[in-house]
Amino acid sequence: MMLTKTMSWLPAFTIAMSAVASHYLVAIGTPKSASDASQSNRQDYDPVIAPALHHTYSPPAHIKPTPSLEDGALSSDQETRKAHDHVDFWEQMRVGFGLPENMNQSIAWHVDNYCKHPLHIERLLIRGQPYLSFILNQVERRGLPTELTLLPAVESAFDPFVTSPAGAAGIWQFMPGTAEQVGLRQDWWYDGRRDIVAGTSAALDYLAELHQYFNGDWLLALGAYNTGLTSMKRAIQYNIDKGEPTDFWHLDLPQETRDYVPKLIALRILINNPDAYNITLPILPNSVYFRDVDIGGRIDLQVAARLAGTSLDELQRLNPGLNRSITPPDGQHRLFVPSSKVTLFRERLALLPNDQRVQSITYRIRWGDTLSAIAHYAQTTVSRLRQLNRLENSRIIAGRLLIIPTKNSDQQTVLAMQASLM
Repeated sequence: MMLTKTMSWLPAFTIAMSAVASHYLVAIGTPKSASDASQSNRQDYDPVIAPALHHTYSPPAHIKPTPSLEDGALSSDQETRKAHDHVDFWEQMRVGFGLPENMNQSIAWHVDNYCKHPLHIERLLIRGQPYLSFILNQVERRGLPTELTLLPAVESAFDPFVTSPAGAAGIWQFMPGTAEQVGLRQDWWYDGRRDIVAGTSAALDYLAELHQYFNGDWLLALGAYNTGLTSMKRAIQYNIDKGEPTDFWHLDLPQETRDYVPKLIALRILINNPDAYNITLPILPNSVYFRDVDIGGRIDLQVAARLAGTSLDELQRLNPGLNRSITPPDGQHRLFVPSSKVTLFRERLALLPNDQRVQSITYRIRWGDTLSAIAHYAQTTVSRLRQLNRLENSRIIAGRLLIIPTKNSDQQTVLAMQASLM
């Protein structure tokens, strides 16, 4: 429902906002949905494997544990990690390839299709650069096939902000119900489906459990991840009843799922031998792009970006689980920051007065409010409000919360104004 009439609250809002200094605007592009993002229909979750999803996997003996993302936690694995960093990223990935190497008509078609769009492949992998090394490390720690590192390319084109028409979100495209089952928190402030670290951990655990459920068949596990476990079991039972083979290639599955697995295998084939297919792989560092920093309290991403000497856009892409570009009021106060900026960020954060960490207020939308009116009285812009609140358009709904940027350094005034507007 579009709210168009300005009600009597606006004068009071004007008085309150007069105590607030003008905002500062950070102009960045709003993330777009990937054109080739998966339209996943995963909506079910089988109780047989649900209890095992929180199992902690121990890596095989030949895989060294990756140091924690927490700032400064390199400890005894520092030299091992340094040596690992000098290994070509793609070569490191190729060492762990483990999916079946068969080639069939479907895989060949997708290989050919990828080859017709080499720049698309390069842009896709560059978009995934901030996440790829972290995902590869997590895959290796679990002893899983390293092709799984590329699964977000098929799922979401490495766009953490994409949402499918069916409601799946994040680079791993979790449906809300599945996310709840695997313990990914979802609320107004935070969506664990979009969180790179939490989402990756949940996705890899889920894939590992599906692999066990299907007795070591990765193609069935991947197909079930896409179409849902119930749908996959139904397709298998159908073939059993007909006396037909029950491997992935013989099952009657949705077209999206029949393309899903071949796309991943085709991508593996290209990365395994890019020269043969005239594909240029971007040079990627074989070290985790970001680090986990304890920030000791709430902070706006726009403030954090200034402290770290980076852009708001970059911090949003490293912390896409933060729905409002501000850390939640409760829970652990941590932020993912580019590894190269961690030292500078911590030094500047230590000098930042507490009353300057939060430069926005939370406002509950009232009947008759419009985004343009709120922007006017808050001395900001509609585009800034849309960006900060991840709004697809200017439509707002009474009763919901809105983050409004301010530049007030007086925390008590902010709290008093917030209380009066609530």
